[in-house]
Amino acid sequence: MMPRRHREQSFAPILLLALLSLWGCAPAPAGKAVEAGPSAARSGKMLERPVADGPWRLHLLSRCAGTAGHRVDAAARDVLIRCGELFRYGEGGDGIVALEMYLAGNARPDPLVLLTLGQLYVMAGQGVPELVPGEGPAADTGDWERNRKRFLARARTVLESVGELRPDDSAVDYLIADALRAGGDLAGAETRVAGGMEKCTIPASMDILARYQELLRTPAAQIDGPAPDYPAELADRGIAGDVVQDLLVAPDGTVAQVETIRQPDRRLARSAARAHSQARFSPARVGKYPVWSWARVTTRFGAGED
Repeated sequence: MMPRRHREQSFAPILLLALLSLWGCAPAPAGKAVEAGPSAARSGKMLERPVADGPWRLHLLSRCAGTAGHRVDAAARDVLIRCGELFRYGEGGDGIVALEMYLAGNARPDPLVLLTLGQLYVMAGQGVPELVPGEGPAADTGDWERNRKRFLARARTVLESVGELRPDDSAVDYLIADALRAGGDLAGAETRVAGGMEKCTIPASMDILARYQELLRTPAAQIDGPAPDYPAELADRGIAGDVVQDLLVAPDGTVAQVETIRQPDRRLARSAARAHSQARFSPARVGKYPVWSWARVTTRFGAGED
């Protein structure tokens, strides 16, 4: 970003997908930052440190690390793998049946199994024909309108149970919003999306959404914001150069934190941080679902000045 009239952004690759195991991930480290933005207090802020550089930099808040470190047991892993294979071969209805059978035999089902099942019922209620189950609590009745209501009701039941196990998982709210939207409750869907934006982006959960919906991942992009001020005394003394900073962008597009990576002078870094903390972004997304992410921005002081 250029200060004053010479405003120009330079985004390095801005998001890196955390290396996932099949259904889990390791927590991101925490560290010290330069500035905290308006989202900080609202999100129960601790200072965060970005993960490694790369084209996709999904961020895991440190307060979410315990949930993200969850690992499934062997039975849950087996049924998730089987469901994925059935879905891939166009037999997702049988995948739903397999998940329901797992639930019937487990008093304490794995939350990621429940999340997968809830999503598949949502997709069935949105009209995906290969997801109509032949057995179970929402088995095919032969009547689409009746089926749709049953699928969406079952999705809500399953997803609400996930929410009890993982109350800070944004994917639960996003999927419930999808179910509400498919049932015509647009206001309720909007409320659930807003609730999800206040919660954690859990990589394992978002991976489930991405796998079954074949979602693209898009980075955060700045919409607007003030240009940094170039202090006159620094300009007069010829203190110039590039300030490179990482911005922690919340799912609502606000900047929660600014961390300086490289700078020629701390005063220039503070000026850039103040401006960036007021910027508005289109947040990073997994498909339509907004997620926490890091964006790298370079602010150039001096070059091109009149």
